[in-house]
Amino acid sequence: MTAGYLRLELRRLARDRAYLIGTIVMPLLMYLLFTNLGALSGQAKQVAAVYAMISMAAFGAIGAVLNNGGQIVEERAGGWLRQLRTTPMPPLRVVTVRAMTAMVVALPSIVVVCGAGVLLNGVRLDAGQWVRILVLLWLGVIPFALLGLAIGHGATARTLPIMNMLAYLGMAVLGGLWMPLDTFPAILRTVGRLLPTHAYGDLAWSIAFGYGIAGTDFLVLGAWLVIFGGLTVAAYRRSGRAA
Repeated sequence: MTAGYLRLELRRLARDRAYLIGTIVMPLLMYLLFTNLGALSGQAKQVAAVYAMISMAAFGAIGAVLNNGGQIVEERAGGWLRQLRTTPMPPLRVVTVRAMTAMVVALPSIVVVCGAGVLLNGVRLDAGQWVRILVLLWLGVIPFALLGLAIGHGATARTLPIMNMLAYLGMAVLGGLWMPLDTFPAILRTVGRLLPTHAYGDLAWSIAFGYGIAGTDFLVLGAWLVIFGGLTVAAYRRSGRAA
């Protein structure tokens, strides 16, 4: 039953044009825009290409998993979640399948943007770096997948776009995915380093630029994983009582 439910969710998402445009096309276009405008050349352009590649891959992956939560709002309104609660599948397994779906849908953005970095901007990293970067970008999106589930179970059709936009753009900009935190005022740099988006991107940046992974990035991501996981459980239980 679990495998069948997972296949159903993936097929439904594959038909979602908004997902394809918002989480694959847009990050790709933004990456190409950020790296091909301006007067950068030589080493500076290569550094920018690598930094922006990781940033936009992360940005697209986060958008994908948050968009996954939007499907939950539609299912709540249509009664699909009420039907799921009548099946033998435990609530924890339902949430797990949702998280697995989110993990799968995050992959295309990561692969497409990184592929563009290689093919269009000449990004060159060794095989070990590529493996670690791709794995970290994929696994690091788990806290955001839980946030998407929490929003999906707690939002309404009216509040969902606002909540997603605040979470998506707010954390991306303040977390340094659009521009390095070093360019921010001191207070914003402090805030940015506490956000999961910066820890998520910094894990991959550290591999690409060779400055060593910071243990605080794992601590920050782990803390937000617990916070978003708790929000997901609370929102799921509340939506069950409301149903």
